[in-house]
Amino acid sequence: MSLRRTAADPGEQAIWQQVEFGSYDADLPLWLELAQAEEGPVLELGAGTGRVAVHLAGHGIPVMALEREPELIAELERHAVDLEASLRIVPADLAEPAEIRLPEEPRLIIAPLHVLQTLDPGVRLALLGALRELVSPGAVLAAALVDESTLLGAGAASSQILPDMREVDGWVYSSEPLWVQVGTDRLKVRRIRERVAPEGERDRVVHDELMHRISPDRLQLEAQDTGFSPSGARAVRSGASEADSVVVLLEAV
Repeated sequence: MSLRRTAADPGEQAIWQQVEFGSYDADLPLWLELAQAEEGPVLELGAGTGRVAVHLAGHGIPVMALEREPELIAELERHAVDLEASLRIVPADLAEPAEIRLPEEPRLIIAPLHVLQTLDPGVRLALLGALRELVSPGAVLAAALVDESTLLGAGAASSQILPDMREVDGWVYSSEPLWVQVGTDRLKVRRIRERVAPEGERDRVVHDELMHRISPDRLQLEAQDTGFSPSGARAVRSGASEADSVVVLLEAV
């Protein structure tokens, strides 16, 4: 059984996303509440396999799911067949914000799972500016950031929980959180990913997720420079084993 410092198989992006995030639902009530309050189309940034988009569309909310990865888009397309007109897919790259084209103007833009923190600061600023150009005054941007005050507690609890697991076609996938490293400008989340073949052969890899550190106050200042006004914040409590989130609310002016 080997432990290799390599990336996971890129052909299994959808599986790993479902393993690590598919069962997370602490933020879903907030996204639904915000979507119902706006009474208009919702744009989700970095929709992945549809954890949030499918939930909202299942409640009758019209959702535009923005995603760049072909494998994840294919998973979204499978959901879209069942949800009919409620879920539309926007193939686009957040790192190329000037290229984003939408079929309809959203009243609410959501950025779950700290997606803004995966972008370099310069790209994040450009994205905020591009999003402002895509909406009318009064539209809301809601962006989830890591609540760093809860990282220590989550790290201590992570040694006491079982790995996230999923079985797919006889293969067993597991992802075990190890630690979060807080650097000057970045957060590094380390996991061990393991696949067990139907015949019993195991393959383990170290997987690191990197995020840029940004406080709610800093995001609000950046947003003001791009045409948004601060409109409060909401807390998402994730439980003892995971860090909480702060959802920053920004209104287009």
